[in-house]
Amino acid sequence: MGGERSEPATCPKALQAIAHAIAPTPCPSLEREGGELQMALHFELVTPEKLVRSAEVYQVVVPGTDGDFGVLEGHAPFMSTVRDGAIQIFASAGAAPEMIPVEGGFAEVNEKGLTVLAEKAG
Repeated sequence: MGGERSEPATCPKALQAIAHAIAPTPCPSLEREGGELQMALHFELVTPEKLVRSAEVYQVVVPGTDGDFGVLEGHAPFMSTVRDGAIQIFASAGAAPEMIPVEGGFAEVNEKGLTVLAEKAG
């Protein structure tokens, strides 16, 4: 299928195979935790007043109207309303979550990451 190309050293083998199949783009952002590579999820929490949080994280658990849902890098596109509760933010796998209380709003997962638009947060 064309010429050989080298992959960045940080790409796990499964991502290398996928990259060869779909596009000549570099791997998604990766973080190293305890010697293991982890995908980084871009997360933003926004209220009408301000940007509360914008960070690269391992996982976020959102209190959705139909139940809590967890989001990792690479999650399928998804939208949900948010119920009153607490967003759990995991900086890395196995880390204790940071909890941020939220009241209502919407959550959207797309190719750029997870954005939560909350009526109130913090």
